[in-house]
Amino acid sequence: MTRGVDRGVASMAAAGYPNFLPSRVPSATFPAMEFERLQELYNRCNPDEPLSPGDERNVDIDVRGVRGAHWTNKLARQIELSRTPVCQLFTGLRGTGKSTEIQRLAARLSDPKRRNLLTVLIDADDVLDLTVEIDISDVLALVLLHTERAILAAEGEDATSALTDGPHRRLWAWLSRTDVEIGKLTAGVEAGAKTGVELNLKTNPTVRHRVREIVARHLSTFVRFVHDELRELDWRARKLGRSGVVILFDSLEKLRGTSLTWKPVLESAERIFSTGAPYLQLPVHVLYTIPPALARRMVEPPVSFLPMIKVRDAEGRLHPEGVEVIAELVKKRIDEDALRELFGESALRDRLRAIALWSGGYPREIVRLLQTLLELETFPVDAKTLERELHRAGNAYRSIVYDSGAIPWLATVNRTKRLITNSEQEREAADHLLQNNVILRYLNDDEWVDVHPSVAGMQELAGPTADAEGTEPEKGA
Repeated sequence: MTRGVDRGVASMAAAGYPNFLPSRVPSATFPAMEFERLQELYNRCNPDEPLSPGDERNVDIDVRGVRGAHWTNKLARQIELSRTPVCQLFTGLRGTGKSTEIQRLAARLSDPKRRNLLTVLIDADDVLDLTVEIDISDVLALVLLHTERAILAAEGEDATSALTDGPHRRLWAWLSRTDVEIGKLTAGVEAGAKTGVELNLKTNPTVRHRVREIVARHLSTFVRFVHDELRELDWRARKLGRSGVVILFDSLEKLRGTSLTWKPVLESAERIFSTGAPYLQLPVHVLYTIPPALARRMVEPPVSFLPMIKVRDAEGRLHPEGVEVIAELVKKRIDEDALRELFGESALRDRLRAIALWSGGYPREIVRLLQTLLELETFPVDAKTLERELHRAGNAYRSIVYDSGAIPWLATVNRTKRLITNSEQEREAADHLLQNNVILRYLNDDEWVDVHPSVAGMQELAGPTADAEGTEPEKGA
């Protein structure tokens, strides 16, 4: 076993990734970057900051076809063309640009020159505890509350009055009549707090549990109530000159629990979204994001899975357009003068190519790595330093692989580029590795998968393939 060298880098040639890190290129010495400028660039590379469609750092990735489709068009067309309410499921790994696509979709669907829908955008991160199991009552109560708020705002009314009068207030009145205990638990909250009830659902397990119990006993009545109120809200939107309502429920893909609860949390999401998601189909258009691991389990409705930027094809051949898109993405965060200072002018192209190939086309990983490199005290970053930082960044992925206990199965995925599971243990491994970005998904004419390049060259993945290889699969990507 190679020591002191990143196996995910040093063994790339053997794994079908030749010239991953080019030879060391000498470059001129630059003076230390000014602190304020460095600080500005560092914060422009915040990997956890979602970009709005109008942000200057945004890159329209799909112009060059490196994700197999134009994703805003793909998501919008069904809603734009359908005369009946559409229910769509959408997913992607965190940091692939999914939230940006949803914001682009919202802008397009609300455009008066196009579909002219009143768009309701809900961020699950703000209103749900994503570390615990989810329930249909959580989702529909929040859909009703936020749709009412959007209508009130469009009517020029105070959106906070949704808790004191209207559909959401009537919902809580119904819950209180059905179970007097819920009224006691929410006393003092409904009368005026802006977000009191929804915060109770997020932060108060007692209230959340009681609401779920009530809804479970009266599910049909609850769903019918929500649907009736949404029809009324849709009518109010049409009175304002809109063609109806569309609800975009983002960040539900972040449902992942903790190291101890991720399996029951994922199973709770599967109960809601599987078998056609009958209780989540609404009398208005709606799009929900779901955890990436669920995409393999869903048949109806089909799931749109936002893929990575393709930097190599399924056979391992370089895809220059993908590398160019990533270079453009980097230059939107760090201007070219600063990049020459960071990497050296003569080495700049090679450094960007190495970063692109190491990332597997994963946008958040690229931005995170840029921020890490800006933390260094000495510029330009030479090949040895970059190799060291790639090694460190890859340690987290390799640790996940070792902890998964699924190395033989992952070796088969690495070789075949297919996600096939033949046992419960392999399904759990696939779920875990997808959720943690070890397995990346791509789209050409067909979908295919690959392991993150930081683990592609691991000696263990070159070993025996899974015992089940060649048998009839239960599930496939």
